[in-house]
Amino acid sequence: MKVKLGEFMMELTGIWASLYKVCTWVTRFAWLNLIWLLGTLIGLILFGLMPATIAMFTIVRKWIQKETDTPILSTFVDAYKSHFWNANLFGVVLYGLGYFLSVFLKYAGLMSDTSFHSVLLGIFVMATFFYLMLVLYVLPVYVHFELSFWQYIRYAVTIGAIKLHYSICMVTILAGVYFLSFKFPGVGLFFSFSFSAYIIMFFAHLGFQQLLQVQQEQIDHSVTTN
Repeated sequence: MKVKLGEFMMELTGIWASLYKVCTWVTRFAWLNLIWLLGTLIGLILFGLMPATIAMFTIVRKWIQKETDTPILSTFVDAYKSHFWNANLFGVVLYGLGYFLSVFLKYAGLMSDTSFHSVLLGIFVMATFFYLMLVLYVLPVYVHFELSFWQYIRYAVTIGAIKLHYSICMVTILAGVYFLSFKFPGVGLFFSFSFSAYIIMFFAHLGFQQLLQVQQEQIDHSVTTN
């Protein structure tokens, strides 16, 4: 008589159950990372990067919300196709802003012998900070909320700045992930992108939950006082 998988899992306890969970998560991250790479290549990199990344964030968001049984491939494909044009529009905005910052930095460098240099450098640092917040949060905001296109941009920058401690945690852990990726290339090939998306979505989701809680408390307080 064959043993069902569910019954087999119930018999796993202690270290074996923990080992099974670790292996399951390793497989999930590796599979998602591979699908992301394929999705990026299918779009000829330039047009596939952002749709594949949004599809990846769609899946890790479900994982964070305890929907771990979500089918990875079909969910990825559906999100890739349904968000293709919006994703590439975000890509154009991010690329355009990044290009503008690089040009601004070169211009600030040409003004290094003038009294405006420190002012321009200060503007560049501030603009770079907001740009980094946009890069980190725009996709988590996009897969989590129903907003207009420009609201996604504004909310991403605002949440990133308000929840600065989470942003710092993101950057710190991501730096560690990519350090390991350069040191051990196999890590980058199978895990770095999917794990990075999970880290970003995890901290962004914490920020979203706290902001929603504060908003609900304000609503409850206004109802009580009225």
